[in-house]
Amino acid sequence: MHPNPNVRVRCMANKQLYVDKSVLAIGSKVFHKYIQDETINSIEIIDVSPNEMIELLRFLYPQFHCTINNQNVTILLILAYRFEIDFLSSACRTFILFYLSKIEIINMYKNSNKKLIKQEDGTCLSISSIIDILCIWFREFLYINDTICCEAILNKISYCNISSIIQSNDFKNLEDNIKWRIFQVRAKYLENQYLSIV
Repeated sequence: MHPNPNVRVRCMANKQLYVDKSVLAIGSKVFHKYIQDETINSIEIIDVSPNEMIELLRFLYPQFHCTINNQNVTILLILAYRFEIDFLSSACRTFILFYLSKIEIINMYKNSNKKLIKQEDGTCLSISSIIDILCIWFREFLYINDTICCEAILNKISYCNISSIIQSNDFKNLEDNIKWRIFQVRAKYLENQYLSIV
């Protein structure tokens, strides 16, 4: 990634990337603390894939013009918070809030519980198709106590039926207290629906 790399980053599957310490230190508070020791010439991050690490590094190196999109925002969000890359975590937060504001929940049929997400481009997806992503985003924003993002995500999750939520692999991997919050918001949504009919 750099013509004069001076630190090796070892990733998952023992893959190695060679990068510049100064680029890591300027962009990340965690890397800055870690590589203050001038004898450090190797960093092990064995739970991150090489592709994920390259995606992150592209945002740190000034010669790359990168864009946050639906495909990379989740991993960038996770890594930006983990390595304390403030500009990137802020950009991911903005992207997610904008994305959530642009999707519209619609009923597929009158008197049906089948909900769809109408995206900005007009395509419709089953709301259950994005439940995994919503669960990951909710967990990450809950960890950092970002109530605005948590509420925006929970608002969308509340439309998902319980069977879709329970079938989500990412939901299954959440801690029990996070699952409880999701169930709580779904129950409140159902209560409000019932009260509006009565």
